[in-house]
Amino acid sequence: MADNALASETLEAGHPLTVGEVTLLPIERIVVRAQGRDGRAWAFGSKAFYALVLRDAAGTRAVDAGAAAITLDRLVREVPGLGAALRAIDPGFGHRARE
Repeated sequence: MADNALASETLEAGHPLTVGEVTLLPIERIVVRAQGRDGRAWAFGSKAFYALVLRDAAGTRAVDAGAAAITLDRLVREVPGLGAALRAIDPGFGHRARE
């Protein structure tokens, strides 16, 4: 019998958390896989930390899961809807040079 497989992997902006003057915006990797064969099926799903956007008095910047700096431009290209999420936490985002 033939395999029927489905796989999806996406990046998504999580919910921002603001404490005082600091806002954290997690970027999450969501993976879903499913397969059916011979009348049986299995599925797998996960959500994991991918990157973190930090907004404070020093500006807006991002780090990946290994704590290495990454550019906001890269994240905006990779994460659907992130530009709007960044403008929500930093109204000046997109109107000045990015850190």
